[in-house]
Amino acid sequence: MPLMRLAADPEQGHRLAVRVLGWDKWARPRDMGVDGDELQAELFGMHLKNPVGIAAGFDKDAEAIDGLFDLGFGYVEVGSVTPEPQPGNPKPRFFRLEEDDACINRYGFNSLGHGHALARLRLRLAKFAHDHPSLFPSPLPANLVPPAGLPRSLRAGQLLAVNLGKNKASDADSNDDYIRGVRTLGPYADVVVINVSSPNTPGLRALQGKQQLERLLNDVVDERNKIAHGTGLPKIAVKVASDLSEDELADVASAVRSSGVEGVIVSNTTIRRKELNLISGNQDQIGGLSGKPLFPYALNALKTLRPLLPPSIPIIGCGGISSGSDALTMANAGASIVQVYTSFGFRGVGTPRLIKDEITERLKAEREAEAEAGGKGGSWKTHVGRDWVSSGQQPMGWDENRLQQESQALVEEARGLAELLRQSNDKEETVKLVEQAERALGIVKEEVAPLPPSSAAAPAPVEAAVPSRDGFVIESGGVGAPSIGEALIAEPVPQVDLAPIVVLEEKKTNVDERREGGERDNEWKQAVKTGPKRLV
Repeated sequence: MPLMRLAADPEQGHRLAVRVLGWDKWARPRDMGVDGDELQAELFGMHLKNPVGIAAGFDKDAEAIDGLFDLGFGYVEVGSVTPEPQPGNPKPRFFRLEEDDACINRYGFNSLGHGHALARLRLRLAKFAHDHPSLFPSPLPANLVPPAGLPRSLRAGQLLAVNLGKNKASDADSNDDYIRGVRTLGPYADVVVINVSSPNTPGLRALQGKQQLERLLNDVVDERNKIAHGTGLPKIAVKVASDLSEDELADVASAVRSSGVEGVIVSNTTIRRKELNLISGNQDQIGGLSGKPLFPYALNALKTLRPLLPPSIPIIGCGGISSGSDALTMANAGASIVQVYTSFGFRGVGTPRLIKDEITERLKAEREAEAEAGGKGGSWKTHVGRDWVSSGQQPMGWDENRLQQESQALVEEARGLAELLRQSNDKEETVKLVEQAERALGIVKEEVAPLPPSSAAAPAPVEAAVPSRDGFVIESGGVGAPSIGEALIAEPVPQVDLAPIVVLEEKKTNVDERREGGERDNEWKQAVKTGPKRLV
């Protein structure tokens, strides 16, 4: 029976399993099998000896990294790690749904913090440096980091990832927790995973929105570039939920493409319940559900997201994988590698070997069948994206023409918004000019007597060409002509070149005054008499 199931309390069983895998090499379990060439995979351009990884959530504080590698995982992801230590949610918070091969957890990012994880990663590196002194300077510096060219996993064909979370007390709009994580733990990881999809931290999933996610990923990539030192490490991946709609997944893809993030993990746990047809007694517990019932939803999210990203951006399949068949189904849909967690808890330390053997058997049978037909046979790499190729689409569904159309649509939208903004600014300026002109005309009316009535016949209305949507129309200048304000707003005054205008020295001039019942020396007359400066 797996260690995680020896204890009556699921969380105690979890802690026991992590502790055993953290023992010295001679005392902990290990995979004695050999991975065949058909299992070789590639992630971010880096070689993996097999495509089966352990998801974040099992080893939260980087205490059993080498124990997990020794079990035969090609990819080990620790965390989620928060900047400051925090206890997480109150217990009980981890529940088995054995009849459904599922679990529900509401841990809430219980973490010992960046400091503890950093100490564990540095201690691991110091031990490696002691065993391989030719690769490191002597004496070892206090802030020891892996030398360029050395995988952060410290193992050929295996990769180490660190999953970053956010403290519950942190500002919801701040990205500082993730930036600190990249800066502090990034130098010790091949991959840094940005977790914005846990359902157990209030407000965290809101970071999957397009604008918030773009800003976060841009900040994270900028920080990574400061510490990469030409190595390109760590790679950045973002972990998203399968609960997102197609439009929300499209927003995720857009944010990933624009930010320079290298990969995506699909998916985290789900908050679905009704449509899962659960039968276990703990099904109504609050938290994220993992295990077999999650698989079809994670697979659907992968199929939705894969054609929205170029083949150069890999997707890691995660969620309900419990067999070699599940793993290959994910690969066919476009997953470069896969991760397990809940099945590892139910089946025990032999899980990675069981899944790898099942994959190998499927590939062997496939090779034999294809060899009879004159084919070369299958491998894990040939399965990645196979569904898209067999359907006659571009590699993994990627359609560059569609991306160009989307990009052109965004450009046109941006131009339209810019034009609306310009027109809005022009209109505001025009309204200001109209208001100033009307104020000035109002003052003139007070000062100038009306003209005497003329005996001449009224002139015929003047016809003018007025611009319209369909060109120009002839409109009478009689009744119904627009006011000055309306005319100026409808047809803004063209800009005037003020360069030829010069300002002369102040000159006072005599002005003939009209007297009506005595002196009327008001503000208007004073301004006319002694205007401060005249424009010529």
